[in-house]
Amino acid sequence: MKKELVDVAIVGYGPVSKLLAALLGQKGWKVGVYERFSEAYPLPRAVHLDDEVARMLQSILSISELERILQPVPDLYEWRNAEQQLLLALDFSQDGNSGWPGHLFFNQPELEKVMDVACRKLPSVNVQMGNEAIELKEFENHVELMVKDLQGEVRTIHAKYVVGCDGANSFVRKNMDTTITDLGFAADWLVVDIVTKEQREWNPMNLQLCDPARPTTVVSGGPGKRRWEFMALPGETKEDLNNEDVAWRLLEPWNINSSNAVLERHAVYTFKALWANDWQKGRLILAGDAAHLTPPFMGQGMCSGLRDSMNLAWKLDLILSGKAADSILETYTAERKPHNREVVEAALFLGNVICVTDLVEARKRDEAFFTGGVPEFPEFPFLTEGILYQSADGKNNKYTGKLSFQGHVEYRGKTGLFDDVVGSVWTIMSPVNDPKHALSEEQIAFLEDIGVKFIEISESSEDKEALSDIAVDIDGKYKQYFKETGLEAVVVRPDFYLFGGTDSLAELPLLVEDLLKQINRFLIPATA
Repeated sequence: MKKELVDVAIVGYGPVSKLLAALLGQKGWKVGVYERFSEAYPLPRAVHLDDEVARMLQSILSISELERILQPVPDLYEWRNAEQQLLLALDFSQDGNSGWPGHLFFNQPELEKVMDVACRKLPSVNVQMGNEAIELKEFENHVELMVKDLQGEVRTIHAKYVVGCDGANSFVRKNMDTTITDLGFAADWLVVDIVTKEQREWNPMNLQLCDPARPTTVVSGGPGKRRWEFMALPGETKEDLNNEDVAWRLLEPWNINSSNAVLERHAVYTFKALWANDWQKGRLILAGDAAHLTPPFMGQGMCSGLRDSMNLAWKLDLILSGKAADSILETYTAERKPHNREVVEAALFLGNVICVTDLVEARKRDEAFFTGGVPEFPEFPFLTEGILYQSADGKNNKYTGKLSFQGHVEYRGKTGLFDDVVGSVWTIMSPVNDPKHALSEEQIAFLEDIGVKFIEISESSEDKEALSDIAVDIDGKYKQYFKETGLEAVVVRPDFYLFGGTDSLAELPLLVEDLLKQINRFLIPATA
């Protein structure tokens, strides 16, 4: 029986797997990816992502590739009732904090194609399609994963870690000792994707029709494509809905038919709200749908999985490079599960507004919107647990765990978005001075050992010390960010979340000392 050695084995090859494989491959780690299907899934699934996720994808894809695939939303996301009265208008045209529009639509097969290219061009990443995981054994210092190819040949992979990115029916999860929290939500929806044959202006571009006769979602499916989602009514079965004739019949009121559109896909999905209670046990890890299922009412299902990959990548890199013990993985579930739980609960909040089929209840809901009686929508969550700064007096905790800002800068002769010209690494930046000036030699040495970059954000590089690492704020947006937040220094993690920030550069050593203590809990002693 053949045996392969890898640093990380990933089971499954969807977008969550692709991002993780590419991020680890960029660091030179040997990654084996094992997908049971021989070909990529060719039809649309997720269609929405946000600015944070666009920034993650920017870590492995060029901006030109992303701009070709991602479609910004130029207007509002409208919620209307059965009489087409406006209940709610969400502004989807605003830019997010991450250097991208706040909401973007895309075609998943197109996105996965370019992600696949990004993975395969990395020499340390080996993608093996048509290889099904069939057995898994965990040992003290490695995992043995057995896979079977389409010819029936069985191979054993020796991996330091195995990550299950293998969906809701995860093989890896079944081999972990974990339980499931299920919020008990289940709703069947017919998802229909079309490709338009002619140019057409969609007004509104994105619509949530809160009609008790048939709650319906109508959104972009990426350039040249549209998606409809039709809720199953009480008494309807999946079999009732899941056929081509029904899809065309439901599209007819929207002036969509075979003469002006191609039916690309129709499928009935059962939307659920659940998560595994442990996302990591020993050397086994879960990510994406293997760890959690999110109802689609916020368009955050795939986004949540990609956040998992971003969180895992920098922690696995520290472990594999010998700078941290594997106990740092305890912070993965601690950080990601509460964040994802809030996303799931927020999606359910929206779902309970949308999925009303009782006429009386629908009228009550509409009246609540008209009179301002609807509870405020939940604020999008940020990190609250894990490797985060918490000052004793609470003074500098306001921005802890929130997303950092990304804008356009000029850095060492290059101009572009910050991550493209500086890098997606631990970063300490200040608009006041070179952050190193506030730190001791011991602190600087520790930070440099884990790959921190020290950046001074400036309006100009003139009259600056030759040793300063200057990023010039070319459009003034960093100046605006620091002015609005009142911060004079921030410590940014590789997944773009703020470890912490301070309104005085002189207090930066307190943040760094706290980071040192937290990381030291997971460091491997030099004599080990």
